Amino acid sequence: MTNLTQTGIALSYDDLAALFVKLGSSLAPNYLHGSICGVLAAGKRMAQDDWLDWALDQMAPTQEVEETHVTILQGLYFKALTEFEDPGLSFSLLLPDEDTPMLDRLFALSEWTGSFLGAFGAAGTVQETSDMPATIQEILEDLAEIAQVDAQSGEELENAEEDYLAIAEHVKVSAITVYLEYNEPPAAENPETVVH
Repeated sequence: MTNLTQTGIALSYDDLAALFVKLGSSLAPNYLHGSICGVLAAGKRMAQDDWLDWALDQMAPTQEVEETHVTILQGLYFKALTEFEDPGLSFSLLLPDEDTPMLDRLFALSEWTGSFLGAFGAAGTVQETSDMPATIQEILEDLAEIAQVDAQSGEELENAEEDYLAIAEHVKVSAITVYLEYNEPPAAENPETVVH
């Protein structure tokens, strides 16, 4: 569904998953992407070294992390941030592509959503649910339900491509909405003066 193109690197979800396995991590790329999106949506930013430490702490790799791996992980952070800041709303979820069995895609979406919620909550931007606008409360409640997908509900959707795509779109729009609520828009560049 998504390619990573930051810093000239183009990796598919499958390539990232293979890299995680190569590093001896049992973490899925969708989980890590959901987590960083949750942190960013809460209005938090990380220095490159802090992000790397945070990502590796979640991944718990058992193999040596090389410089190229570091570049890819940093690219994942900047991809999420750049897409969130894009006025053209280019933000996308990092999920397995359509060749992946529906049940696996649904669980990946559920896991992305759960990690987004967990990281958003852990960021500490909002201390009490009552401090949130009603719209954001509703969005987070919806996301919490999506994060609870189990095998039975997954099987019901197993062949429902349109339903899955609608849910994924809902999660995407919800993440953008939460981000816009807790982040200042990037400063607009001054347009160049045109002389006629």
